Amino acid sequence: MTSAPTASGGQVDGASWPEGGSFQELDRDLRAVLSTLAPGPSPLAAQETLHREVTRLVFAETASVSEDPDERHVQLLLMRGHLMRLLGAVLPVDANEPSLEIARLVVRVRALLDEEIPGDAVRAAFLHRRMSEVGRELLAVLPTVAASDDVVGGWGRAVCAGFDSTRIREAIRAAKSWEQARVYPHPHTLAAVTKALSGYVTTLVPYVSIHLESLSAGSRGWSACGEAIERSQEARDVAPGEGLKAAREHAYRLAVHTETLLRYAEQGCERDGE
Repeated sequence: MTSAPTASGGQVDGASWPEGGSFQELDRDLRAVLSTLAPGPSPLAAQETLHREVTRLVFAETASVSEDPDERHVQLLLMRGHLMRLLGAVLPVDANEPSLEIARLVVRVRALLDEEIPGDAVRAAFLHRRMSEVGRELLAVLPTVAASDDVVGGWGRAVCAGFDSTRIREAIRAAKSWEQARVYPHPHTLAAVTKALSGYVTTLVPYVSIHLESLSAGSRGWSACGEAIERSQEARDVAPGEGLKAAREHAYRLAVHTETLLRYAEQGCERDGE
């Protein structure tokens, strides 16, 4: 039995993964991929090849969803992150108008990314199957790996297409300005911005989790990044108190945490695009 890691890279007390479980099998497959990757003239090309092979394993038809609720939640969260990466590569920010087939696929992917991860095992398995299906379809239309560093570098730069920094910052500015000016927006506006910020936390966490993996485990930066993930999720899941004042303060807290996540997510995108 092995201890299950938390989102920040620690261990969950009392939680374990059985040997031979879906994550254990995936780990063995990933090690096999790493051992067979031959060094090539382009480090970025080799890195993209690794990304694609790992992603194929995640969305493989033989992949199964874990029976453990905590492990299942992490598994589906990581699948969301892989879908976002694929979406950014298939539909980069500066891309021309996509074909009708790809446009329809993108709509399906975005609809899945908007869904909450269910706690129920049956609904979680259904979500897992649908994410696997669209993941394989995205892989099928992904542009071929090029030997040129300039072309391959587009994979990393395109990752940020999975979230809209400008729109996220607009919601952050609105919520922070209300609290700082001590003004009360219309309740419907406040509710809409709060809902948007909660969704942005859910959207950004997989990106920040990927960035966390690039940091040195145990370092101050690694700890701060992991703490940002945990605190943002706690802020999102806590219900606001009664009244407009409490609702405005809740939106402000969400804005502060979302801003931190956005900074980490953008750092990860910049690093991958180097």
